[in-house]
Amino acid sequence: MFKLIFTKKFIILSSLLAFVYLILSVYLMNFTLVKLTITGSYPIGYKFNLLVDLLGGMLTAMSTAGLLILILTAILAGINLVLISKRILTLKSSRKLHWVVGGSSLLGIAGGGCAACGLPVIALLGLSGSVAFLPFGGSEISIISLVFLSISLYFLLKSYTKQLSCKVDLYEN
Repeated sequence: MFKLIFTKKFIILSSLLAFVYLILSVYLMNFTLVKLTITGSYPIGYKFNLLVDLLGGMLTAMSTAGLLILILTAILAGINLVLISKRILTLKSSRKLHWVVGGSSLLGIAGGGCAACGLPVIALLGLSGSVAFLPFGGSEISIISLVFLSISLYFLLKSYTKQLSCKVDLYEN
């Protein structure tokens, strides 16, 4: 069954989306520096080197646990996005497309690796002051995002396998 889902195309798209998620997370952590570098009057070689070095600096700037959570979140987000897009295309072709809202995506962005990086998103929700009272300083948000992304993946895989199978009536009238 999983051979029908996890094709080469699926793995490549999921990996590409996970990589983009990682890059965007690192650049959003350093948004001011990235913005000033891109818009500044620096040589193009300097801009390129700085942006590449920021990606390499991710390994030393984050704790091992934070980096692991960020990578897992990126992988789960990539897989979820591909499955959601497949699901939307299927619903669109059967003319049963409705609005889909994913809370796990918001939490995945909010808890994308370190608590401080998600604070702007949490502040938009009006919850920034409450993070200081959490026992692990906001790392719980990252764990919650992993749990929600895993639950989302489970239900997407479950609905996808139902879509691949058909109901057979064993009793004829």
